[in-house]
Amino acid sequence: MALKSKARHDLTLRSIKREVSAGRDVAYWLDRTYAHLDSGLLTEDDIAEVEALAQAYYDALDAEDKADQELKENVKIGA
Repeated sequence: MALKSKARHDLTLRSIKREVSAGRDVAYWLDRTYAHLDSGLLTEDDIAEVEALAQAYYDALDAEDKADQELKENVKIGA
């Protein structure tokens, strides 16, 4: 039984990390990660890995938004 649990853990974590890394419905997958933590399938270390990926994704979105905003500001100014 331990092998099945380890295999399920690894597959679940890998799948979640792949979805988050690809930027597909990050909030949903982050929520699922916490649900798997509550059920005992994932550990705190696993959560930290997924949170780091989610943080990088949201940081990239914020940087993109900031760049777009700066571009709009420059167009308004006529720079």
